[in-house]
Amino acid sequence: MIKYTKNATIVRAQAMYGKRLKQNDYRELAGKKSVSEVADYLKRNTHYSSALSTINPLTIHRGHLESILRRYSFERYISLCDFQQLRKEKFYNYLLVLSEIREILSVILHINAGNSDEYISSLPSYLVSKTSFDLIQLARVRSIKDLMEVIRHTPYHSVLEKVFLQSEGKADYLLCEYELRMYYFKWLIDVVNKDLKGKARDSLVSQIKMQIDFIDIINAYRMKKYYDLPADEIDKRSFSFYGRLNSKKYRQLLETPSEEEFFNALSKTYYGKRMNFENDNFENEIILQRSLLARRSLKFSEDAAVSIYSVMYLFDIELSNIIKIIEGIRYNRSSEYILGIIVSMG
Repeated sequence: MIKYTKNATIVRAQAMYGKRLKQNDYRELAGKKSVSEVADYLKRNTHYSSALSTINPLTIHRGHLESILRRYSFERYISLCDFQQLRKEKFYNYLLVLSEIREILSVILHINAGNSDEYISSLPSYLVSKTSFDLIQLARVRSIKDLMEVIRHTPYHSVLEKVFLQSEGKADYLLCEYELRMYYFKWLIDVVNKDLKGKARDSLVSQIKMQIDFIDIINAYRMKKYYDLPADEIDKRSFSFYGRLNSKKYRQLLETPSEEEFFNALSKTYYGKRMNFENDNFENEIILQRSLLARRSLKFSEDAAVSIYSVMYLFDIELSNIIKIIEGIRYNRSSEYILGIIVSMG
């Protein structure tokens, strides 16, 4: 039985998804020749029209367009959660927590590269009044020590305390990323288990753990293919929450000696039985499977938390598609190539 108090949010999320970009939109966008043409099409023909209403497509540049689209995506999340004042419950702040982590990692990258003063140019102003730490102060940091001071009163401080500090004032970025993402996944599952009950809790925990499975599969594939890392090293870098991929079958993937045998082992898992291994873009096939899961969850959801989590994942993929299209146009790729690197369900 759907709770009346949250029924309107479920309907709203489904209605928002109904306005998504369709396959024809992607074909049109992939055929454009410039960022201006992409912006003009989005402004005139899609649900992004309101976000782009005041821009001049002829003068907009790639970074500005991406910034506007990211802000629009975040504002949709806020509007969904605030529609019935859901952010009073801890779970509904999940995307804000993820956004905070992304900003911390961005600053670490800038510090390591020796250009921390450039972070401010990419600072998402729409987050300034919402983060648990002072984002303006974050933009002023010039060292890892400065960063730790800014986040001192947040959970991120204790997470990063154990990985700092390396030589020359730099931090191990990959380790920072791993520890922060691990914190996020643990926090998210813990909050879902505490805040939700019954079918909604089970559905969302299942979706989150399956999402982590997909991340582990992609990371394992990359580490084997591009870095030839041994199974134990890959295992150390895995999140291993295990949704439909148990520890035994995951270990079998890690121990395969070739890409062909990796795919063969994967084909015998819950996920592999649903995948098209003839797809030349393996990572896109994985993302497609995750998107189909989110789509089913949104369609049959009877809980606002499940609906919001599902639809925001789908819109994140849509945003990623647009950015890939812009990049493809930037490097003069053919429309056929561009359509081959995006994830679309029609």
